[in-house]
Amino acid sequence: MSPGKKETAAAERTTSPTHSEAQHEGGRLAWVVGLGCVMRLGILVLFPDIVAHYLSDRVELSTPVTSYKRLREGVYLSAHQIPPFEGGGIFHQSPLLLLMFSALRRLPEIFTTLAYVAADGFVAVTLARIAALRRTARNTSGGLSIPGEIVFSCTPSVVAMLYLFNPLTLGTVLVKSTIVFSHVAVAAALYAAAAGRSSTAAVWTAIATHLSVYPAMLLAPIALVSTAAEGGFGHLDRRAGLAKRIAITVAVFAASFGAMHMLFVACFGTQYFTATFDFVLRVADLQPNVGLFWYFFTEIFDEFRMFFFVVFQLTALAFAVPVSWRFRSEPLFAATMLVGIISALKSYPSWGDLSLFLGLLPLFEELFKYMQYMFLSANLLLYGIGLAPVFWHLWIEQGSGNANFFYAATLVYVFGQITLLFDLGSAMLRRELDIHHPETRTRPVIQD
Repeated sequence: MSPGKKETAAAERTTSPTHSEAQHEGGRLAWVVGLGCVMRLGILVLFPDIVAHYLSDRVELSTPVTSYKRLREGVYLSAHQIPPFEGGGIFHQSPLLLLMFSALRRLPEIFTTLAYVAADGFVAVTLARIAALRRTARNTSGGLSIPGEIVFSCTPSVVAMLYLFNPLTLGTVLVKSTIVFSHVAVAAALYAAAAGRSSTAAVWTAIATHLSVYPAMLLAPIALVSTAAEGGFGHLDRRAGLAKRIAITVAVFAASFGAMHMLFVACFGTQYFTATFDFVLRVADLQPNVGLFWYFFTEIFDEFRMFFFVVFQLTALAFAVPVSWRFRSEPLFAATMLVGIISALKSYPSWGDLSLFLGLLPLFEELFKYMQYMFLSANLLLYGIGLAPVFWHLWIEQGSGNANFFYAATLVYVFGQITLLFDLGSAMLRRELDIHHPETRTRPVIQD
């Protein structure tokens, strides 16, 4: 056997699981998800006072548009025939959540806890299934790779484990932030697209948009992922059906979004739109969070406020098309990049937004060897996450600091995310160069 064939056979043995290995992997995934869910349920049931005292009011984990306390207030108002969206009150979450938790209100509190735990478990399983789809499709279709390269991809159980046991993910569930349900919709949309079900993916994207507005940016890469799933995951080999698939996806998204909008208008009136979408885009509540908006708009003069609202929101939204187009050959990667951009630049971010982005990164394990600033990115994120509670304590509880302290920690945190995004995008570009021009693999990249 020639050396090239030996390398190919070795790669296939390494990356292609047998039937027995697949069964063992399924067992490991079940254990990981079960353990993660039991841990969450145990903490919420056995230590509710500790969670309520130390975590529930953390601005790093809960925002005005994801707060469980505000959700309960909205459910209470609705149950007593008081319009929850009227008059610009404290409830600014999707009517989908209001309807869902109005039904759960009639049941014991444990069912609400189970809903959060099940939602987080669903996200982990869905990410694992995306990893399995990507791994299987890459092996069966060949895909683009570097000659002689042996890729050791993360197994589905490892992907689920890295998501479930991330402290940011755990904290988000413990405070019962409703961003968990947005993660459910985004993960389901990505999985449906990876499986080639574009209509289902579009419906889930519409649901995610109603839950947290910004997932509308994912529509283009999700349409490309579903198109790529026809001829090989991550590669647009069947270009003839590209325009048709994108048109179908956009049409289904628009129809789903419009149908839900009309339903909510019929149930709650047009006030719901002002209290949700308009509230998020205008940044009407300047409660501190781990984002960039709150401090800047606290200090800005009123006559310039509208101009900078537009500038800040377009900063995030403007990335959707160029990122989707530049990484159109790897649309799942484009979607992952946009999830990270949303986490860094949305108006009401929390640590839970970062947890989904970090949960998607193991899908692209082959890029890690190209990343040059992982140590810097990790340290910036750790410093930002570690300093935020300390500076909040100095500012709010002790009074020995001020808002600049906490905002400095959020700047470090956001800069860490942006550094990670830059490094990840550069790694993908370098890998594409090595694939298409393998003779350049040993040459350094010099930018003038």
